[in-house]
Amino acid sequence: MRPVLALDASTLRASVALCLEEGEPAVWTQAAGERGTAALARAASDLLTARGLSATDLFGVVVGTGPGSYTGLRASIALARGLALGARLPVAGVPSCAAAALAVLRADPSVRHVVVAVDARRAEAYRADYVRDGQGLFEHRAPCLVPAGELDALEQAPPAGLRVLREPDPDARLLAVLGRPVLEAGGDLPDTVRPLYLKRSHAELQLDDRAR
Repeated sequence: MRPVLALDASTLRASVALCLEEGEPAVWTQAAGERGTAALARAASDLLTARGLSATDLFGVVVGTGPGSYTGLRASIALARGLALGARLPVAGVPSCAAAALAVLRADPSVRHVVVAVDARRAEAYRADYVRDGQGLFEHRAPCLVPAGELDALEQAPPAGLRVLREPDPDARLLAVLGRPVLEAGGDLPDTVRPLYLKRSHAELQLDDRAR
């Protein structure tokens, strides 16, 4: 299998993974405390160059679509679409929280249900549910916006086999795992790979407040 490049910038720590045909993936993760997405393109280029590869050697590009950071998602998705169009590669968009849930399901067989929770501010949260099926795979309920208190109550008395995962850093390697079948099927149309925005940004809300 040809290598897949996966990108995610839905949280404060952006990440890139180059999943090779053999061996462990090559991974870059933004340093704690470092802000912005300026290093994302350079990190992707460095991972490819270190292995004597270029974008045209890839099978495709996978990108996390959120929900999460407005600016980070715009930057990472623009980079993924630009790479895919420039090198004529398929591209796949995957909810970032799906990769975080898959990490939990792989690490702990006793967990059957993962609720991923991401702070959406203003007493709200993004919630997505992932359930293990009989074959060890999982299906999900699409991410949605809920009152933050809903997750607080769930976390206080979770049913057996349920894990509430708060503020995860998605694993770009697992984004590649989830996105490869989409690439194999021909990929998503580039225009349909967009940030998963479930609410208006804080800046937009501030403008509305000022207008009123």
